[in-house]
Amino acid sequence: MKKIITIIMLSIMVISCKEEEMEKESLTKDEVKLSKENESNMLYFATTDELKMFISEYNESETDLLDEAKRMSEEGRYNSLLLVYNLEADEAKGMGINEEEVPVVSSDDDMLLLLLNQKGEIGIEDKIFRIDGEFVYSYSQGNSDQINDFLSVYNNGGVQINKGETYKFSNELSVYMHPNKVEKQEKKTSAKGATSYVYFNSNYRMKARQYNGYWLFYSSIGAKTKVEKRKRFLWWSWWNTVKTDNRLEYQLSYRVDSTFGFPSVTLNTSGHKYCYCNSANKVYDWSVGFPAAPNIYVPLEGQTKHWAHWYSANPNTVSITLNY
Repeated sequence: MKKIITIIMLSIMVISCKEEEMEKESLTKDEVKLSKENESNMLYFATTDELKMFISEYNESETDLLDEAKRMSEEGRYNSLLLVYNLEADEAKGMGINEEEVPVVSSDDDMLLLLLNQKGEIGIEDKIFRIDGEFVYSYSQGNSDQINDFLSVYNNGGVQINKGETYKFSNELSVYMHPNKVEKQEKKTSAKGATSYVYFNSNYRMKARQYNGYWLFYSSIGAKTKVEKRKRFLWWSWWNTVKTDNRLEYQLSYRVDSTFGFPSVTLNTSGHKYCYCNSANKVYDWSVGFPAAPNIYVPLEGQTKHWAHWYSANPNTVSITLNY
């Protein structure tokens, strides 16, 4: 009997030890993940399925993404480009953000800008993707210094790369020249353009925008309406997003081209977005993938209608229709 009791007690001790080891192992993995996120100060997704879930949850919840970007920053998680692009000069300075070091990501897709941190980075599986200017960099952790090495060679004519092509600079760094237009300056266009600014007065304006882009790991097509307020300091002037009543209606057809070589398909979509928000933003379609997103979206024909209200202005409502 004593032998049986001894065996039972030893079995319980072994099981307890194993459970404790498993708990420690699990805790260690969580700590490593949190440490990795805190060190890089960016979003990290172990799989593309995690990234898809993240995007889907936000799209389905109709969350105001700029408000979410502010919340994430206040919680100390990371500063997204969506937040950085909407900071006032004194706010950016107070957060230690150097305007000259902020990357250029020419997209009006709030989701893409929310995914990227203030360096234009996001972690997916075992790579870090960085968007800046005309390139999407994909590199292994700890090898970001190779980006400057590449740019030095590229700017001196040592590397030839075309839009839509990927250049493997080293085992740790690949460089993709994305096909999207890099807009260095704002452009006012007619109603048939992709972007239009309609002014309430000299200090407030509505920005109507249609967008589509392919960024290697992410692609999308959509439209948005938002209002911006002019900020002035001495001889400098810039625009910041302000919350108000924004409206968007859309009806269009678009083509989906496969990066895997499947036949293209044409889809139709229509609907509206009315909200008191930072922007009435609607993503019609999107895709993500590693090492590359499967779809490229091309608008064919249709239109978007944009309205916005700023009640202290006279007139207090502006609108415009953009044709694809």
